[in-house]
Amino acid sequence: MSDLKLMQRLFVLAFMLFPAIVFSQKKDSPPAKNQKAATNPAAKDTAIAKLFEKPADIKWVRYFKGRIDDVSVVDLALGSDGKTCRGYLSYGKSRVRLRLEGTMTGDSVRLEERTGKNLTGNLRGIIKNRRLSAEWTNHNNSLGSRLEAEEILPGQTLNLGCSDGKWAGRYITRYNGARCDMILQRMQNGQLYGYLWVEADAKTYDLRGEMDREGNYEIEALSSNDRIAGLLQGNLANPQKTDCNWVGSGEKRTFNFTQKDNFQLGCYEYADFVSSYDALYPRTPCASCNTWLDQQVNNWVNKCKSTVSAKKEQHTATSRSSQRASCWAEVACLTEHIFSGYLTFSETWNPQASGMSFNFDLRTGKPISFNELFNKSFNAKGWLDDFAKKESPKLPHYANDPDYRTWLAKEGFPMFTIRRDGLELSTLFHGQYGRQTLLVPYASLKPYMKKDNPVADFVK
Repeated sequence: MSDLKLMQRLFVLAFMLFPAIVFSQKKDSPPAKNQKAATNPAAKDTAIAKLFEKPADIKWVRYFKGRIDDVSVVDLALGSDGKTCRGYLSYGKSRVRLRLEGTMTGDSVRLEERTGKNLTGNLRGIIKNRRLSAEWTNHNNSLGSRLEAEEILPGQTLNLGCSDGKWAGRYITRYNGARCDMILQRMQNGQLYGYLWVEADAKTYDLRGEMDREGNYEIEALSSNDRIAGLLQGNLANPQKTDCNWVGSGEKRTFNFTQKDNFQLGCYEYADFVSSYDALYPRTPCASCNTWLDQQVNNWVNKCKSTVSAKKEQHTATSRSSQRASCWAEVACLTEHIFSGYLTFSETWNPQASGMSFNFDLRTGKPISFNELFNKSFNAKGWLDDFAKKESPKLPHYANDPDYRTWLAKEGFPMFTIRRDGLELSTLFHGQYGRQTLLVPYASLKPYMKKDNPVADFVK
């Protein structure tokens, strides 16, 4: 065969083999840099992967961050293989992690909380629009809490604190040619507390109500002895103002409130397997007032830590969330010159809550005591004790409840606060009766008060 023909055959053979060679090279070459190989959802979360016998079967892993009872910050990591849902609930501050296992059908999720093989709680709720809303109950349904959490997408961060969404605001307006002053505190789970002073009524009404996620509120206005004087409705989606509609005793009113002041709330929270304790209280522009409130709360928190630590509870079904405590503040009066209210400390390990009142002169930043209010010759404590004994039988539970009378005789009215329409005497908080109060009108106290006392503008 000539050299020319040999070269022609080799050329044809090479041409015929070229596509196969190229195809073979493409088939064996690694993926291009801009292509991502398919990965299992749990590949980067070994903690979730270890919960499943076959991690390769995991179809999704989702993360949530939220609060229990709108206070304790928690993180949740959940994974599912299509049949079983498993994961963890972790407390943000203590880093205690609890295992979850159950099912998710559609939007509905049902999870058991376990320590080892022991059932310690249950979560029942829904996941909808990237939001987890669930009820937590302990092993025998004797305790319950609300869990609200938002889903965190990959690469997203969500910072939460226990004071988020909680505030205190002062609103003012005029009604019947006279002044109106309203304080509202938004507490946990949309609860509203405060007071409404209506100068035309010469009264201060305590306020108790709720506000939903859209800002709609419904509040009971309580007169003396916790009687409902009116129902207030409105919206605070725009916190700068609210048209507040009052319906009560066949009368309708509208208060067109504008916000005068807004205050953040100081907050502390801690939770683990056995215990939880939290505190919520207002912070005003008065630095010395804030320092005093901080000190009282810090002292109480340290007592809670010591008490819980000394108990040394084991992690069992019955000890789950068995040690609980809360501290909260109620504002009794807030004007340009006066800031007063109550601090209450309630613990499961004490049958009777403790507490204290506070009264500050905002012009000086100093506490107001009987010494600043009354003449030296006046026995204020003795006079007020006699007043309480005389007026206590008029309280609503007194006549028909012997336990109430016994409690009142034992505890008395150890606290007082300054209000616009008088001095308020108060019991400590009771789990069944709440705080019971008596109002002493300034007209009764005026003969014994100093002329230059801090509340002279309230005394007529």
